[in-house]
Amino acid sequence: MPHETLVDEIRRFNRFYTGLVGLLDESLVQSPYTLTEARVLFELGRRPRPAWGKAGFLARMFDIDLAPIASELAGELRLAPAYLMRVLRKFTAMGLAEMRNGPENGLLVLSLTMRGKAALADLEAATNRDLARLIVKLDDKEVIELSDALSRVTRLLETTS
Repeated sequence: MPHETLVDEIRRFNRFYTGLVGLLDESLVQSPYTLTEARVLFELGRRPRPAWGKAGFLARMFDIDLAPIASELAGELRLAPAYLMRVLRKFTAMGLAEMRNGPENGLLVLSLTMRGKAALADLEAATNRDLARLIVKLDDKEVIELSDALSRVTRLLETTS
């Protein structure tokens, strides 16, 4: 099979899947967050982000230390740092994320607040419900077949990224 044909098949599958799970909608799973915002929320929930410097009133007030975090996280998520900075500022304004003293040496970390953790839990629960609806009609054999196919695709493509 020529590579061009495979590229077309992957693009066709991407269109099918993104439509199926609603990723083309303005917000993700009837939430107030876009797909990008949900990805940022997930990453901040996965692990707090260390910042440069020590926590202080001015650092917290003016988000002085968000730039290095935005740059690192933007690279991981393949987003423009300026766009990610806007998302991070939005999250801090909404009370979802905060700069606080980290556990070591009082260095700043950006992490989710309790409100941010609750928002992430709600988002993950809604996503899990939506995905469960997709597979509810599959029998045990089909569940195994789908799981194997997902594992195979991941294995084949993870070495190329």
